[in-house]
Amino acid sequence: MTKVHPKAKRSSTRFKKDLISSSQYVRPYYMKDFKYISPEALVTKKNRTKFGRRDGCGFIKLWLSEVLKGFKQFLYEGSLHGVKYIFEPTFSHKERVTWIVIVVISITICAMNIIQLVLKWTSTPFVNVIDSLPTPIWAVPFPSVVLCPHLHVKLSFANVSELKGTERFFTSLVCPEINKENKIMDTKQRLTYKENEMLQKFILKGSPSCSDLVKVCHWRSEYETEWFRKDCCEKLLKPIFTDYGLCYTFNSLPLNGMTNKTIDWQNTFNPFATTMSLEWDLDKGYPKKFPPTPGTLPFRVMASGEANGLGIELYLNTSEHQYECDGNNLGFNILISSPTDHVYTSTILRLPMDRMTTVEVSPISYKTDSSLRALSPDQRQCFFQNERKLQYYEFYTDTNCKLDLRIRETVKQCNCALYNWPRKHVWSPICSTKSDFECVAQVKARVGEQLIFAYYADSEEQRKPHEDATSCYPACNDVLYSTQVYYSDLMKDPVDAKMDWDSSKKGERTRINVHFYNDMFLGQHRHAQYDDYYFAGAIGGLLSLFLGFSIISVAELVYFVMLKPLHIAFKGIQV
Repeated sequence: MTKVHPKAKRSSTRFKKDLISSSQYVRPYYMKDFKYISPEALVTKKNRTKFGRRDGCGFIKLWLSEVLKGFKQFLYEGSLHGVKYIFEPTFSHKERVTWIVIVVISITICAMNIIQLVLKWTSTPFVNVIDSLPTPIWAVPFPSVVLCPHLHVKLSFANVSELKGTERFFTSLVCPEINKENKIMDTKQRLTYKENEMLQKFILKGSPSCSDLVKVCHWRSEYETEWFRKDCCEKLLKPIFTDYGLCYTFNSLPLNGMTNKTIDWQNTFNPFATTMSLEWDLDKGYPKKFPPTPGTLPFRVMASGEANGLGIELYLNTSEHQYECDGNNLGFNILISSPTDHVYTSTILRLPMDRMTTVEVSPISYKTDSSLRALSPDQRQCFFQNERKLQYYEFYTDTNCKLDLRIRETVKQCNCALYNWPRKHVWSPICSTKSDFECVAQVKARVGEQLIFAYYADSEEQRKPHEDATSCYPACNDVLYSTQVYYSDLMKDPVDAKMDWDSSKKGERTRINVHFYNDMFLGQHRHAQYDDYYFAGAIGGLLSLFLGFSIISVAELVYFVMLKPLHIAFKGIQV
């Protein structure tokens, strides 16, 4: 038997140790384990892990074994903070338990912060802020001004107290005093189509015409102030039916902002009502060019002040006034709103006679980032123009939505509409019986209750997303107008060459001027609270703060747990 020299034996052992230590990782042990584990045990352990079977079962066992080893190597040698101390061979059992508790606490706190961040992002995905830069007034439309006289039936046309039958019913629809006394005619049958035409003619002929009311007006035509005398109504004002009867509106949109389906109905009181395409819209605004094109609808002004606003001198023939119809009210109702909002629900301004009324307007604009289009309307609490179409109004606003819903529900439940509501067909029935008006009142109450409950459901913090939004959310991009009103006296006997009405008639005059208060204003902007980059950065910051997790950690996890085990498994099966 050959005797091995002790020096040669020590040299062989040292060679094996050097051979083992030349590898960074000998599964399932690590470099730090070599000083505690004999090289023979390492070699034996390494050679023991062999899978002779080449079928799928052997591949899966080998792959799962390597995944577990790779995951252990990721935890021990990866970049995560504190995790490797759990597998530190030099630590005692108590030390490892201590680090397990520390890591679990860190993961728990990190998870709680991430959950709070996600909940905040889902519950309030956007915030409203004031614009950092002011917006010029020429970037928004001039407000719509609606003139409604407190004179619904002229005495020269008909004496209300002497009317009977159908004509008496006509007056009950337009005269506020008769409505207060509930003198609506109790008929069992609705008005026929012919009687509907009679009602339309009765209102048009009985109400004062635009030329009877407006004598002088001025408006900045293009870039010069232009005075109009006889053509105010032809160029600036359009007739419109409202809850206050027949009114005249300035700066209204084509078809008064209603859909093309109502054109036949509008032609019954405005033969010049036509469709027209607009270069402006609530979401896009005006075309991005300066100076702006003159005459673009809706009108806008370049500067603030009285000289750059709308001025109108109004005349009201008091000899035509009837107490039985209008009571003690004398003057005008003025409605100032956005051109897109219909005049039914606008704020009312009482315009007295023999006064100079100055209305200073301040716009309030609301804008929404296009990035929020990815959210549902229920999440962002608003609608873009292409997301919800109304049946009777071209532009979506919350006021138009409420009125459109009320009209649709009334037509559906009562099979009729009020005379001043838009209709798709001229021959559509008008609510005229007592049961019709009771049905209209019930629908109004029901729709109001429905909207209240919808708003309540949407205001809850733990609300559930709806497939179809039931609330009339505001428009994502909109313009509102706040007003300040000032009054001053006018001379009783004016000496003005522009006055061309018959001075022998008993009447009173008034004047109104509507203009912007300032050249600039600060709008409000709705933008995402966390965009994709900010949200990813916030999540990554929390993971890095509590665990030291980074993109490199992801790469390590993919390498040790996925790529390397697959490579070893395929190589082991081929052996």
